[in-house]
Amino acid sequence: MVWGRRQWLCVACTAMWRSGVQGYHGGMTIQGEQMKGACKRMDTGVLTGLICYVLWGLFPLYWRLLDGVNQYEIVAQRVIWCFVFTALICAVVRVDFWKLLKQPRARRFLIPASILITLNWSLYIVAVATGHVIETSIGYYLNPLVSIVLGMVCFQERLTPLQWVAVALCATGIILFTIGYGSFPAIAICLAVSFGTYGAVKKRGGYPALEAIAVESAVMTPVAIVFAVVLAITTGGHAFMGSLESAEGWKTTALLVGGGAVTAIPLILFAKAANSIPLTLLGFLQYISPTLALIVGVFVFGEPFTTSHAVCFGLIWCGCTLVIVDSLLPARRFRAEEPRESR
Repeated sequence: MVWGRRQWLCVACTAMWRSGVQGYHGGMTIQGEQMKGACKRMDTGVLTGLICYVLWGLFPLYWRLLDGVNQYEIVAQRVIWCFVFTALICAVVRVDFWKLLKQPRARRFLIPASILITLNWSLYIVAVATGHVIETSIGYYLNPLVSIVLGMVCFQERLTPLQWVAVALCATGIILFTIGYGSFPAIAICLAVSFGTYGAVKKRGGYPALEAIAVESAVMTPVAIVFAVVLAITTGGHAFMGSLESAEGWKTTALLVGGGAVTAIPLILFAKAANSIPLTLLGFLQYISPTLALIVGVFVFGEPFTTSHAVCFGLIWCGCTLVIVDSLLPARRFRAEEPRESR
């Protein structure tokens, strides 16, 4: 049998899934529908996770376009228009997300998730608006470690020896980066803990991505509306729309409304990925986002790139390379154990 790229990916993904959740058992034969199902689930989870983290890594470019808007109002507008966007999508595809709010179990997971992600958004927007893009990248470098720990503690996911080495490399890089930052990274730690916990809650709940995000935004929308109106009255802000008397006003309005889709799409992708792959693997994938944020901060916004950044970057991506290598080793083992007559 001639093995193609797709088959190698399937075996590698299946083996990674086993190592993350149950531990890889040498000699285990993965056949038929079992392999096909695990491969498809892993493929979908990894792809949605990759797209999600690329989008999040590039988002500082979008939010900087709203420099003239109060950062707290941006948070309120994100919640409001995220709900509008997800509610419209649910209506188009004829999904009733309100039924989740009637389920006690769903409320136990989705209401805390809503609070956690709103807190995370707020911290992120304030950090970007006040010129702390580098500290947001520290936070999102820390978050994968939080996700890995939560995956091991809450979901009994296991790390292979190479993955432990990868964690050690990443942790070392982050510690050096934090020391080089020169001050206690309070924003970074809050970002990491809030989003890591959000991911764990989403995975434990296991609800469909679109409906879950619609419910989360619906829970916080009344609070966001009140907050936006109060801000508009006290500060002369935009409330729900920007001024439509000028081109700049139309631009601001479009950006505020578009923030709903910009917020919802990666959250839906993240929820899909969290339901499909181990939290430990999702944590390693997340290094894409802060790396892109760091590149944007340095090359677009002119923030400094120091020796600490270089060392952190190098150690983290050495660790990520080990994860990739580790995922391919079971595929090699599986290929070597395949009966000669089947080739």
